[in-house]
Amino acid sequence: MADGSTDELLRQVLKQLRTTRDVPSTALGLRRAAVKDSVDHIHGDERFTYAQVHQHNPDALRAAAREAPAFPGLIAEFGVHKGASLTLLADHFESAVVHGFDSFEGLPEAWTGSREGAGAFDVGGKPPELPVSNVEFHVGWFDETVPAFAAVTTEPFRFVHLDADLYSSTKTVFDAVGDRFVPGTIVVFDEYFGYHGWRQHEHRAFGEFLAARPDLDFDAVAIGHMNLAVRLRHATR
Repeated sequence: MADGSTDELLRQVLKQLRTTRDVPSTALGLRRAAVKDSVDHIHGDERFTYAQVHQHNPDALRAAAREAPAFPGLIAEFGVHKGASLTLLADHFESAVVHGFDSFEGLPEAWTGSREGAGAFDVGGKPPELPVSNVEFHVGWFDETVPAFAAVTTEPFRFVHLDADLYSSTKTVFDAVGDRFVPGTIVVFDEYFGYHGWRQHEHRAFGEFLAARPDLDFDAVAIGHMNLAVRLRHATR
């Protein structure tokens, strides 16, 4: 392509980007409002005071993994998709088995507040091939695999990555293995806030879990683009 044509193409791309940015958009307005609501939520809660802040979710996940307690316990990810974050965790916890839970058939229902409908993130029902050997997959819907896991394990959780997206899926995990969350457990919610409807999903499920476990509270340890990492502790209220 001639230099003149390249320059013209770049000008057109920049013009389109400026136009898209300036045109009023309901979706963009909702996202901005949700981000402001999330920031206000953080500012209004002293438990977020000392959290590290990262621009990108993987950086917050790495920071959270470094905060995992030393006591023996389980490491699990609920919501694997293509396995990028599971690989990250398996690399970090190289001497432990990292349990990965997913149906690999996508979301069981529409994710309200997002554009993702039922079946989004479907990868054909099979777990991905990963460049790590310390991963154990639990393939199926959470309401089947998580209770089955609870029946054959007794250890508490050291580290949990909850990438379940939906209120219902997150609640299923808390209902099935809620007693494994103990003071010191690190929990990372992958889509905790920052989008329209965020208060109705992982945030809501976590709030209900804490209400049912008055012995527990939390301190935020890392905040990412949309994710939140917390360390559970004994409640003082």
